[in-house]
Amino acid sequence: MKKNSKKLLSTLLAMVMVLCCLPIAGVTVNASVEYGEYTEGYYTYTVENGEATITDCDMSISGDVVIPDTLGGYPVVKIGDYAFEWCKDLTSVIISNNVISIGDFAFKSCIRLMSAEFSNSVISVGNCIFYGCIVLNDINVSEENPNYSSLEGVLFNKDKTELIQYPIHNERKEYVIPSSVKRISDYAFKDCTSLSIEIPNSVESIGDWAFYRCKSLAGEIILENVTKIGKVAFADCSSISSLTFGNSITSIGCEAFD
Repeated sequence: MKKNSKKLLSTLLAMVMVLCCLPIAGVTVNASVEYGEYTEGYYTYTVENGEATITDCDMSISGDVVIPDTLGGYPVVKIGDYAFEWCKDLTSVIISNNVISIGDFAFKSCIRLMSAEFSNSVISVGNCIFYGCIVLNDINVSEENPNYSSLEGVLFNKDKTELIQYPIHNERKEYVIPSSVKRISDYAFKDCTSLSIEIPNSVESIGDWAFYRCKSLAGEIILENVTKIGKVAFADCSSISSLTFGNSITSIGCEAFD
């Protein structure tokens, strides 16, 4: 009887070992992937493949902030969507050398943020990362950055064919968009109410809300080579007297001139 019991036990153990070695249907097991959300200091972050993403930040953070190189011993490689939203006492931010990606609206409504500095590691920037940063005065990018650049505090892609973000609170009253620019990004000049802007003939595409409420954009605007104008692009630009298009225009978004 004892011999049969031991045999049965050995058989059951063997079956358990086999089952433990089989993958669960639909699930890939990867020992290098870690799950869960963690907190260190002001920052909430997740970890995947040994790399950290900042997903949220305590709104009590204040002053001049350098994004940490590591959290929990893991390199911080990404700032997630809306991560610093409504961190209203943040006055400046320096993106550390490990960060390669900044998510959509990452610094949305940081209403006291005056300056931002990108390291050479940042290779991906989401939409409207400084949306609602009403006192932003200066955006600087390392000259060694492979994908982005800055000129006079304005954020561009590397070869300056795309103007990504104008700092809304910059003190200049007039701005001439460089003749290298072909695309003006979504929200690029939104709420630059006191800024007189000259748009060159090189521009081919104007994003959504790009010049919304630019009340000092005045007189006759000639968009000779523009093919696309996004929604609400020139809405509430009350000082424009006329807009002239060339033969290239193919798309005008809803409420573009509301």
